[in-house]
Formats: sequence, C-alpha cells, structure tokens
Amino acid sequence: MTLTAIVLLGKAGQGVLEKQMGMVYRAALRDVVAVLKNNSHIDRIVVAAPASVQFDLPDVMWDIDSPNGKFHFGERLAELINRLDLDRVIYMGAGSAPLLSEAELGDAVSAVIASTTPTLVTNNAHSADWAAFSYAKTISQFIHRLERDNMLAHVLRHEANFEVRSLKPSAGTRLDIDTPFDLRVLALHPRTPPNLRKILGDLAPTLNVNQIQKSIEVLRADESRITLIGRVSSAVCGLIERETRCWTRVLSEERGMAANRRQTMGEVFSFVADHIERIGEEEFIAQLAQVSDVVFWDTRVYLAHHQIWPSEEDRFAADLGRYELIEDDRLRRLTCAAESASIPIIVGGHNAVSGGLYAMLEIKKPVF
Repeated sequence: MTLTAIVLLGKAGQGVLEKQMGMVYRAALRDVVAVLKNNSHIDRIVVAAPASVQFDLPDVMWDIDSPNGKFHFGERLAELINRLDLDRVIYMGAGSAPLLSEAELGDAVSAVIASTTPTLVTNNAHSADWAAFSYAKTISQFIHRLERDNMLAHVLRHEANFEVRSLKPSAGTRLDIDTPFDLRVLALHPRTPPNLRKILGDLAPTLNVNQIQKSIEVLRADESRITLIGRVSSAVCGLIERETRCWTRVLSEERGMAANRRQTMGEVFSFVADHIERIGEEEFIAQLAQVSDVVFWDTRVYLAHHQIWPSEEDRFAADLGRYELIEDDRLRRLTCAAESASIPIIVGGHNAVSGGLYAMLEIKKPVF
C-alpha cells in the first residue's frame, strides 16, 4: 500500500526579504523532495505551486495553482485530493520540515499505511506544519475551517473524529521555515540539508548568526537566566530543564491561536502586549534585561493582540532587528528597543520558543 505526497510551494512577495525567503523555500523544496523520494511507501510527489515559481525538479508532478482568486489552503488541498482520487496523503509545505529525518518521516508514513480507521500523524497536533493522513477525502467536508495548514490536525481530531498522533518533539519535527529567525538557526545547524546549506551560506552575512551563537552560549552556561515569551509548550519547558542548567522564566499565552481560529476572529489577548501598552516598549525591554541573560520571544502573539497585522516584509525585518526598514510604528518601536538591549533578545514566530530551541540545543559550534 502506498500514499501520495503533496508539497505546496507559495509565491514569494515583492520585498527584498520576502524574495530572499522565496529563494530559501525553493532550496528547501529540493531537499524535502529528496527525503520523500527515499521512502518506498510514497508512490508519487505532487508539487502544487504558482506557475511563476516552477523549475526543473526531476520525478515530481507539478500542479499549477489557478491564477484567479486568493489562495485558500483547504480548497487547494481538497481539490487536489478529489481530482487525483487520493485516499492516503502526506501534506507538506516546502519549508515545513527542513531537519526531518528519514526515520521520523517513515514513522508517520508507516502509521498511516497501517491504519484501518481515520488516522492522522503530524509534527504537532496543536498547530500542524505537515501531516500524513488516511481517509483524505474527508477534508472536503471541512474546507471552510481550513484557511491555514496549522488547523488541519485540530479540525480532523475535534470535528471529524480522526485519531491524531504527534511525533516526539525534536528539531526534526518541530522546526519549520517561517521567518528569518529560522534561517539564522538553520545556518548554524549541522544537519541542515545541502540545498538549504548552500543558500544560507550565501545569506549568512545578512542574518547576524553571531547573535544566535551568543544565545546558544548563554543557554549552555550554568545558571543563566532565560526568558521565554509567547506560545511556549510544556514540552519546551521540559526540554530546557533536561538539556540546560538555566533558571527559566516563562510567559506563555495563546497556544493554538491559529488552529482554534482565535487569531482569525480577533480574539487574541496578550498580557505581555497589554503590559507593554501601559509602560512602553523601552521600559519593558529594560525590565527583561534586569531579570534575563537572554530572551526568546514569539512576537506573533503580541502582534495578534493588536489586530493590526504588519506586512510580511515588516515582520521579517523585525526578526532580523532591521528596525530602519519597518513601516509599522508599533513594531518599529519594539524592534528598536529590543536591538538596544544589553542582552540578546531573539524574536521570531512560534519557532523562537519551539523548534528553534530544539535546534539550537543541538548546535555545538558555528558552521560558517
């Protein structure tokens, strides 16, 4: 018995940093396809993408996005599944699993191949970056609930009664490519695959990987004080306790805000964001510096709280500390304050307090 791999590759934006991310995703696609090809249970690989990003990639079937209308994850995936008459599928984004091992992929695929009831295996049941699942046509009933891939496992578990399993948390299962923070970590990681390694080597001078290396040194120093802010899971808290000798402060809030649609519905509330509004960005950063040696901050909760979502280019610039490039006033003020701090303040998306930490604790010395 076999299954089909569906890999989605999106169109890059027009900003300088957005174009860089687009180059990275194309490199990551080559690497993830290589891993998929090595699994004997995968009978074919379908890459769904805009015509503008299509390139030569042997042994894959390209399926070009419609040029009309806004992209909708659920609609696109369901249409592919129904048109190709698929029952068992593994869905991945081009950058959803850059460090995923063949063994971890094999565990997910084998579980779905062996299942006789609706089953989904994913990297994260709360916010899936990729998923292998049976009874694939079921998702046609839930298209309206699948604006984003993060919701897939959550919806099929709670609304379609699928058995949902998460693989063991690791750098391979929890790190995806979503923001420049992820590139900074992957630029240093020893298991970054070859196509990504090459493009990140070219981009390394713009990524300020030295700040990441300094943060790793703090993590590995006895009795360092670290602060985690954002969608911090209990698994990450356990990781820090097992792998470091740090004193840890955790400000965890709004886990699953994408999967449970609180962000879409404008219902996110952040105590951190509310506190910053009361005392100002500079004072909050000063408070962090008084009690921390390094801060890892998933700023997307802070942004969602304000319901004014900055452009992708602005968010990427903030993750790199490039406040002079940011148009959004609030995000520029926060980024400027963070860059002026006396300690490293590492910002990004969910990976800043999740997969990125798993990966950082595997890095022994810089690659570049």
